[in-house]
Order: sequence, then C-alpha cells, then structure tokens
Amino acid sequence: MRILNLLSLAGIITVSGLLPITVSAQDTLKVTLPEALNIAITDNPTIKIADKEIERQQYYKKEVMGGLLPSLSGSAQYNRNVKPQVIFMPKDIFGPGTGGPMQMGSDNSYTAGLSASLPLFAPTLYKSIQVTEVDIELAVEKSRASKIDLVNQVKKAYYTNLLTRNAYEVLQQSMKNAQQNLEKIKNMYGQGLVAEYDLIRADVSVRNIKPNLVQAENSNRLANIMLKVLMGVPENVVLEVKGSLSEYEQQLTNNAIALSTSLEENTDLKQLDIQQRKLELQLQLLKSQRLPTLAAFGNYQWQTQANDFKFSDYEWVQSFMAGFQLQVPIFNGFAKRNKEKQVAIGIDQLQMQRSYVANNITTQAKNALVNMIKAAEQV
Repeated sequence: MRILNLLSLAGIITVSGLLPITVSAQDTLKVTLPEALNIAITDNPTIKIADKEIERQQYYKKEVMGGLLPSLSGSAQYNRNVKPQVIFMPKDIFGPGTGGPMQMGSDNSYTAGLSASLPLFAPTLYKSIQVTEVDIELAVEKSRASKIDLVNQVKKAYYTNLLTRNAYEVLQQSMKNAQQNLEKIKNMYGQGLVAEYDLIRADVSVRNIKPNLVQAENSNRLANIMLKVLMGVPENVVLEVKGSLSEYEQQLTNNAIALSTSLEENTDLKQLDIQQRKLELQLQLLKSQRLPTLAAFGNYQWQTQANDFKFSDYEWVQSFMAGFQLQVPIFNGFAKRNKEKQVAIGIDQLQMQRSYVANNITTQAKNALVNMIKAAEQV
C-alpha cells in the first residue's frame, strides 16, 4: 500500500527550492516532533505570508482612519488668453457711443492656491473603520488557521516517517530471513534432502519481498522529503526523525478518549462568524450612506494677470474663503436599497452555510474519534 499521495507530493516538491534555508546542506538534522513543529512554524513561507496579510490589513486601517484628519492640497494654473473673454454692456450706458462688447483680462493669467478640508460628521467613514477592524480580526484568524493546518501536516509527515521507516526495517529483516532460508534450501537441495519444489518456493518468497522492499524504501524517502518541505529545509539536507512508533503505543488509547468533538475553537466556523459580522457592518455602512455629511473647508488663492512676462512687476491679489459644506443624499434610483438587500441575502446565505459546515464537521470529528479508538484497540 502506498503511504503518500505521490501526485500531491510532486506539486509540493516543485516549490521546495523557494523555501528558506535554515540548515547547512552538509549537516544531518535530527529532530523530535516538537523540534520539527518549531522549525516549521518559524521557516514555513505559508505562515510568513499570513503574518504579512495581518500587517497589510493594519496599514489599510490606518489609511481609512486618515480620512478623519484634515486634508491639504495645493494647485497652480497658467492660462494664455489667445482671445480674451468679453462682456456686453448696455449701449450708451456712459454716454453716446459707449457700451457694447468689452474685452476683459490680459493675455496671461496666473492662479495659485491652497485648499483644506476637515470632515466633521462622516458616518460612512466611521463604519468603514469598523469594517477594517473586522478585516484585521479575520486576517489573524486565517493566520491561526494556517498554523493549525501546518501543525497537522507536520505531525502527519513526522508519523509517516516513523511508519515507513519501521516498515522498511521490517521488510529488510524479512528479506534477510528469506535470503538465509533460500541459501539453506539450496544447500539442502544440493545434498538431496529437499525437493525442487521447496527450492522454487524459497526463491519465489525472496522475489515477492523485493518489490515491497523497494516500495517501502521509496515511501520512506518521499515521506522524508515531505517533512523537509513543510519544515523549510533544503532537500539535500539529511533529515532524521528521532523516536519510534513503539514510544507512542501507550499514548494511543488515552489520547483518543481525551479528545473532544467541541467546535468552539474550530477555525472554519470562527472565520464564518467573523465574515458574518463583517457583512452586518457592511449593511450598516450602506445604511449610513443615507445620512448627511458635514465638512469644513478653506481656500486661499493668489492670482494676477499681465500682457507681458515681467514677473517682478506683477501685482498679486490674494483671496481667502472658509465655510461648511453639507451634503444630504435625497434620491439615487433605489441603488442603495438594492445594495442593502443584496448584503442582507448574503448574511442569510452565510448563516445557512455555517449551519451546514458545523453539522458536517461534527460528523467528521465523531467518525474520526471512533476510528481512532478502534485503531488503538487493534494496536
């Protein structure tokens, strides 16, 4: 029976060259299970990627919170009035022959200014900050899920190493015994003490063990590579797992009985709960868009006009204004209402999905516990 899924392993081995180097290729790394777990959690790139996602979400929260601070921007503009604007004055307004179209401005105009704004009441922004906080919480939980999954994979690979190594050692001993028996039968056959049938049967026994021995050796080699990949150790480093399966025999029954099927700390369900809270906040965010927003603003400008480019002779005029801006949403074609209904349906879907996942995980956990107890009794 093949111990490892070779197709899955091939995909992992392909990327093993990208993993960080923690041990010199000339060293022999001997590890216990706790040591293997510690190295994997430290060097495995999956954990590092998950931690980077937490950091990224924290910076995104700071970005959103920056919307509460004042914003300041500067601007500058130059216009060449090829055909200056005109205004039309009533004819004869200042006497006979006056009025009509009058040219305004100069050939060149310059404008520079500073604009500042500060949100005073922005309910949508407040809800957006709460959503980013939930995003950080979700990233933390996903990081925890990555560590749980890694620990699970490392344990499987570690025990598979022990299992395939012991299986290989047993088959080696069987091969040794079969070869010794074949030599003994050959000697007895040469002396006429046994029939040719006994010689053929002994030879067949040796031939039958050989493919199983080769398969056991390959399984142990692949299990060793799998553990190295998970630990972030280069493939050319010699890795040796300490211990043997016999050391765990006494723990089997006690560990199986002590296991619980409680889903309180299940990371899949926790992620679904966080996603539901995020959707609920997004629904509140959409509803907050119905509320008015209030902001303070200020604008300071310098401007001048001239027909030449003698900058030192320009006369700059300054202007300043400040005030408040109130925006009240009135009607947008029912777009907000339809978005709110979409999010509400998404919440219902997530609740149904959580119930289904919880029932499924509970069934799997109970079946796994029964199988563990049965396996412990068989041992």
